[in-house]
Amino acid sequence: MTGKKFSFSIFLFLPAFAFAQPADSTNASSSGDEPLPFLNADFFADSLAEAYTLEEDPMGAQRLLQVRDSALTPSVNVSSSFNYTSNPFKQPKSSKTHNKSTSLDLSLSFNLGLGEYGIGDEVVCAPALSFIQMRSFMDPIEDYGSEFLKDPGLNTDTQIASLSLPFILPNDFSLVFSHTYTAPSTYRGKKQQLMYSNTPKLSFIKNFILDSGDTISFSAGASYTFSESDTLEEQFKQLADSTGLSFAFLEAITVQAGQSLADGPANLQDGTGHEISISYTKLVGEKLTLVPSFSYFSTAFTEGSNKSRKDIVYNAGLSANFAFFEWLSISGLSNFSWKRTSGTEENALLSFDDFIGGVTIGVNHSF
Repeated sequence: MTGKKFSFSIFLFLPAFAFAQPADSTNASSSGDEPLPFLNADFFADSLAEAYTLEEDPMGAQRLLQVRDSALTPSVNVSSSFNYTSNPFKQPKSSKTHNKSTSLDLSLSFNLGLGEYGIGDEVVCAPALSFIQMRSFMDPIEDYGSEFLKDPGLNTDTQIASLSLPFILPNDFSLVFSHTYTAPSTYRGKKQQLMYSNTPKLSFIKNFILDSGDTISFSAGASYTFSESDTLEEQFKQLADSTGLSFAFLEAITVQAGQSLADGPANLQDGTGHEISISYTKLVGEKLTLVPSFSYFSTAFTEGSNKSRKDIVYNAGLSANFAFFEWLSISGLSNFSWKRTSGTEENALLSFDDFIGGVTIGVNHSF
């Protein structure tokens, strides 16, 4: 795929710096004689703190931003999940071609907490970086032979990088600013990046802690997605290389249909999103956690041929997690989702219902 590429170099080199940092270096003062190690969280705090001061008093200028914890906190998680779906191609009942399928997902994630910073007396910010590498295998038990398992478009690698800035507010309120980069690509045959997207998001969260210790969480968020993928010309070149079809033939068909090779799904995912969700966290003993949830997500597309289209997705689910040890857990998930599309001539073809169930085993280690 052509176009802009996002650099992952910072995410690739951060673990090496984080793991090499001595444990006692996180308590070093920025005013000490010894130089701070690279990427100590004070590096970020000092730059921010200089920009925020309260009014001066006889004791001097007081900083609004205070470092409460300068330690970097890396952790790694490895997980494997086996999932069942009743509608693998997300089709309406009238044109459904496959009633079920399974998938196997392998995931490796690296998370890095960047310290804790007090803003005034009652607000705390705990920024964090995250990088996820995931590989999906469609129909691993071969219900349909090798038809799905060998299809490059159904078996993908996905890279996800994100930065989050959660602000812990008084009375169990939270405000979260985040930015997520997502890039799926194929790994069967010739490696090809399918698209990439950038999504800034603002979320507001309120937790209600009950006398029993259970928690009800309510969240509302707004986001905007900027996406980029191949034009028709780029797709046809790749199709000609992989199948031997003549590029000139594909171009002639496109021109006869009144389209340009510059057209295509280059930004079909651009759109504004709104999300509302509610969940109930129930602790059963010391190791088992149950979480029923319900969410509503609306996307209004703003660019390309999807302009004026609107998707609404409802999702009702139940998850359970059992922690054998601090580092090993198993979880199960079942949820039913239904999507309704409006604003196009193919609303019925773009709407669907789907049931998903799965089991995940995860191993976690914090450094």
